[in-house]
Amino acid sequence: MAPSAPPTGRADACLVTTSVLARRARIGRLVRQATHDPGDSGWRVLAHTDSEAFINSRDCWRIVTIDDVAAMEPVLSTVWQMPVGTDLQVVRDEHGVRIVDTASGQSVSPVSGGAPRAPGPVPHDIGKREDAIASETCTAFGRIAGWDLALVTATISGTSAPTGRCLLYATRGADPALEPWLDTDALPPLPFVGDPPLPPRLLADIVAHRVAMPDGHGNLWTTMRYAVQREEQFYYFACRYR
Repeated sequence: MAPSAPPTGRADACLVTTSVLARRARIGRLVRQATHDPGDSGWRVLAHTDSEAFINSRDCWRIVTIDDVAAMEPVLSTVWQMPVGTDLQVVRDEHGVRIVDTASGQSVSPVSGGAPRAPGPVPHDIGKREDAIASETCTAFGRIAGWDLALVTATISGTSAPTGRCLLYATRGADPALEPWLDTDALPPLPFVGDPPLPPRLLADIVAHRVAMPDGHGNLWTTMRYAVQREEQFYYFACRYR
């Protein structure tokens, strides 16, 4: 179904399709495969809209941790201890978000060792918070012409005041290829438009978003990065907890 994830030093690596990471689609299915790599949890995370051709393509999968996935959909923090061979669906309906077994259609109960994180401020509204921040970012820089990609970084270090930075680019239809920026700080080879200061209100809202995104140990992020593509309303959030 998917390639193996290389070891990370902990057995918490998993593979997620780019459609999920880019927020083009929401998490719809989770499968745990057998693996011989000590750092690979075996979990594969997909959207319901991912086609077989896309799943088998070279550019489909990205390596993240199960904490990253749980930050996108907190209800999944109950499933990680389930055994190899597990195949689950994420169902969203008028009753909320629930997890069901693909074969039986029965709801899945929480598994010992995979309990949800300690309660935080409205943990299940993460998607709505991210939607709001992405929209606020587009509005904040809406008067600046020529850009269609904003790369935003917010950092909190010790007791210092939060700092933020925004870089605006013009993709002109090119693939923004954001992984190098998210992983290594390498900026995309795109026409640069400007680096306007983050409005204080936007920075405050980003920092307020922080308390709803703890990792699996309850730690809050020290750096948040997100990208917003203006016309397509594409966005992607990534956090560093150290």
